[in-house]
Amino acid sequence: MGRIVDERRHTERRDAILSEAYRQFATSGYDRTSTASICRGAGISSGTFFHYFPTKLDALVGVLTAGLQQTRQALSRIESDGSGLAAVLAYAGGVQTEMADPHFGGFVHAVAGVELLPEVAAVLDDESTLIRAFLVRHLADASARAEIRTDASPEHLARWTQWLLDGAAQHATTPDSQPGDAVEAVRALLTPP
Repeated sequence: MGRIVDERRHTERRDAILSEAYRQFATSGYDRTSTASICRGAGISSGTFFHYFPTKLDALVGVLTAGLQQTRQALSRIESDGSGLAAVLAYAGGVQTEMADPHFGGFVHAVAGVELLPEVAAVLDDESTLIRAFLVRHLADASARAEIRTDASPEHLARWTQWLLDGAAQHATTPDSQPGDAVEAVRALLTPP
C-alpha cells in the first residue's frame, strides 16, 4: 500500500526549503551555501531536503522555477488589468518592487556565477522568452495607439526594455547601489524623441 501524502504539508515544506535556499544563496552566494546550512535555516533534516531536491543545484533550479511561475502569474494579472504602455510600465513597476527586496542583489549575484550551467540557463531562457513575448505584444499595442515612440519596432523596444531592466538588476548587485526608478527609466526609453 502506498504512502498517503498530505499535499498541503508537502507544499509548505517545499516552499520553506525554497525560501531558505533563496535567502542562503543571496547572503552567502551559490558556492558558499551548503545543503546543511539550508537545512538548518529551514529547520529540516538533510533527509527531508534530499527528498525534495537531490542536489544544491536542484534547489537553485527550484528557486528559479518558482520565480518563473511567479513571473508568469504577475504578467497574467497585469494583462487582465490592461494593455499597451500601462502593461509595460506595470511590469517595470513589478521589477522595481522586486529589486527593493534586500536579498535581491545577492541572489542575482549568486545566479550570475552559475548562469551558464545548462539547468540554470534553461530556466533563465524560459523567463526571458516569456517576458520578451509579453513586452512585444504590449509594445505593439502601445505603438498602434501612438502611446510610444515609433522610430523603432516593438521587437527592438522590447529588447531595449529588457536590457535596461536587466542592467538595473545587475546594478543591484553592487554594494553601493541605490534603488532606482525603473518605471521612469522605461517611460523615458519609450517616449517619442
